Amino acid sequence: MTDPPAVQRAAQIAPDHFAAPICRNCGAALSTPYCGSCGQKKALRLDGRALRRETWAQWRLFELIAPRTLWHLVTGPGRVAREYVLGERKRHMHPLKLLVLLVALLVLLLNANQLFSHHGYSSRADDQVTRMAALVQGYANWSFSLSIVAIFAASSLVFRRRLGYNALEHAVLAVYCQIVIIAAQLLSLSPTLVWTSPDFIAHYKALSGRWMYVVKLLVVGAGFHQFFVLEMRRDWPRLLLSLALYAGISWLLLRAFALAILRIVQYQLS
Repeated sequence: MTDPPAVQRAAQIAPDHFAAPICRNCGAALSTPYCGSCGQKKALRLDGRALRRETWAQWRLFELIAPRTLWHLVTGPGRVAREYVLGERKRHMHPLKLLVLLVALLVLLLNANQLFSHHGYSSRADDQVTRMAALVQGYANWSFSLSIVAIFAASSLVFRRRLGYNALEHAVLAVYCQIVIIAAQLLSLSPTLVWTSPDFIAHYKALSGRWMYVVKLLVVGAGFHQFFVLEMRRDWPRLLLSLALYAGISWLLLRAFALAILRIVQYQLS
C-alpha cells in the first residue's frame, strides 16, 4: 500500500530545506553557524562532499584533542583534572572517552603479546588448561579499573574536604591519573612487539612490573599535588598518607580480583 500523493509530496525535500535559517535538529532559529539551543552545526544537504567534510572534521577534532590532552596529562594530570572540573571542558578530552581509547589500545597490545602462549599454556595437551588460560587473560585485561578505585578511595579519604570537591570530581582525577598510567604501560610494553622471544618477554615483563610501581606512585602523587593545590612544606604528611593508602588499597583489590577471577574460571569450567 502506497502513501497518498499529498503525503508523498510532503515527504520530498524542498530545494530550500537546508538554506532556511532553521536548526534541522531542534527547529530553533539560526543566526550563527551553530545552534544556540542544541549546539548542532548548520546542516547541509548530505552528498559525497558534505559527508567527507563532516567525517574529516569529526576525525580531525578527535585526532587533535586526544594527543593534546594526553600531552597535558603527562605534564600535569592533576592540573588537567582541576581545569576540567572548573569548567574547561572543550580544552580537554572527556576523561571516559580518552580512557576507553587507551584501554582498547592496551587490550590490543596485551593480545598481541600472547603472554599465555609464550609461557606454553596453549601448547599443552590439556585443553582445560588452555581454556582456563584464555579466560584468565580475558578477565585480567580489565584489571585497570582497580587502580581507578584505589586512586578515588585514597583521594576521598585523605582530601575529602579540601577545596570542596564532590565525589564525581574526585572520580575525574582518578580517571585522568589512570589514563597516564595506562599510557605508561603502553610505552613499557611496546618493546615486546619488537623482540618477541619468549625468554625476553618473560624477563622484560617481570622487570617492567617493578618500575611501573614507581611510575604509578609518581603519577598519583603529582595528580594529588596539583588537583588539591598542596603546599609541600605543610601538606607532605597527608600526601605520603594518600600514597600509602593508594598502594595498600591497590594491593588488596588486586589480590581480591585475582581470587575472584580464579573462582569465576573454576565455576565456568566445572
